[in-house]
Amino acid sequence: MKSMGIPMLSFSLLILLGVINGFLQMNSIQQLAAIISGSGLLIILLAIPLILKKVPRNSAYGVRTQAAFASDADWYRINTIGGWYLLGAGILILATGIVGWFLPVSLRNVYSLSATGITLAAVLLPCLRLGSLKACSTLANEQQ
Repeated sequence: MKSMGIPMLSFSLLILLGVINGFLQMNSIQQLAAIISGSGLLIILLAIPLILKKVPRNSAYGVRTQAAFASDADWYRINTIGGWYLLGAGILILATGIVGWFLPVSLRNVYSLSATGITLAAVLLPCLRLGSLKACSTLANEQQ
């Protein structure tokens, strides 16, 4: 059986070169819109496993607060909430990127400032809310 490593690698490199060439052919606002759209899509893809409770407790991926590490139940509860916030942020960032595809180059500066503000708000506001979530044991103690 022949190894498909070299042909697959060559094919992958050709696709990558085609994507880079296409990116370089875009005007500056389209390049910015492509980066923003891609970021939004990546954030959406990262949110889905959190929402579906597919991510076990770890130190690399998910909402990593003291409350989230209190128990497995808290981890999944807080990360599901975080996943929904992340999904909302990803959709907002993706929509911001899509808008950029239809704007003239003359609006590049306005678009880049607006997109920066929207992206920061979409990411920072959920972080502030998630930081205030408490572990179930803490909530039970406060209710007594």
